[in-house]
Amino acid sequence: MKIHTSKFEKLAKEQLHAWSEIQRSEPHLSSPYFRPEFTRAVAAVRSDVEVGVLTEGTQAVGFFPFQRSGWNVAYPVGAKLSDFHGLIVSTKFDYDPRELLRSCGLRAWHFTNLLCEQRAFSPFVCREADSPYVDLSNGMDAYIAGRENGRQLISKHGQSLRKLSREIGPVRLEPHIPDPAIVSMLLAWKSNQLRRMRVPNIFDYYWVRSLLEKILEYKKQDFSPVISVLYAGDTVAAISFALRTRSVLHGWIQAYNVELARYSPGLMCSIEIMKAAESLGVGRIDFGSGPERYKYRIMSRTAKVGEGTADLRQSAAIIRRTLWTARDSIRMSCLAQPARLLAQKVRRARHWLDTRIANGRTCI
Repeated sequence: MKIHTSKFEKLAKEQLHAWSEIQRSEPHLSSPYFRPEFTRAVAAVRSDVEVGVLTEGTQAVGFFPFQRSGWNVAYPVGAKLSDFHGLIVSTKFDYDPRELLRSCGLRAWHFTNLLCEQRAFSPFVCREADSPYVDLSNGMDAYIAGRENGRQLISKHGQSLRKLSREIGPVRLEPHIPDPAIVSMLLAWKSNQLRRMRVPNIFDYYWVRSLLEKILEYKKQDFSPVISVLYAGDTVAAISFALRTRSVLHGWIQAYNVELARYSPGLMCSIEIMKAAESLGVGRIDFGSGPERYKYRIMSRTAKVGEGTADLRQSAAIIRRTLWTARDSIRMSCLAQPARLLAQKVRRARHWLDTRIANGRTCI
């Protein structure tokens, strides 16, 4: 097997076709993050996107999309906006992660949501997390019947729905409204939510806003955005910006009208999207890893994702794993709260500096 790197825009049509075929044929790669269109959209707004191409003879058999930063350290395409990442490669092919890095001219690859099915990277995983999803492959009725609290969940949902309809206005879900004004409202709500949580706001980056605009241009079955809006009368109660492939919907950015928070409009919007899934041709809805409670209230199962760093330098890998262990120990100790506050201040300061550097560049 040979490996070389290429800018995305220089990939041949045959290579893009091979990428699509691999993605469609491997169930664990069903997420829209593994579609070539997602990488193309990010490459259109950033200049650091590259693809490692794995070939046997003249046939492309795998693809490794990444963003190259300084010192030849790589990050997933889309950075923190990517809920799943890994190689687009058939499970029948073996590869060596270190040889992959060497061939791509990289020293390391940091990942946060690596599919744990990609076991070649298992030695580099420092922590695993759950990524909840809803299985709707047999319809909403089967989903309800398969959950211990399914009927109770839908009953409570119906009560909230009737209360919101009675006090604000009739509730309806518009499955897809590709309106930039709706997206702007969503980003404003999400930015305010992140500020309330005192965490860095990724939407401060110009390239992120440009990426959302670029993704709105996609309308094909294999990859497209889905902008779902929950209304109560004429009032927007919640908005969901999701990505989809032929049968998988991945919730990407969701926010709700805080003036209606007592009605739990975010959860209501998610359940209404689930009810509409069959008509949309969707059999699975992914939510991505994270602490949000609503994901775990409605999930069917979880996928496992890993966080860590594949590194050519053995000493660096040992040091990094030691630091991860120390951080986990602190989290379980009485030092957790002061350490968390200090980390928040450091992250906000770095975010402030990074956004000004990034947004001030003429070429990103």
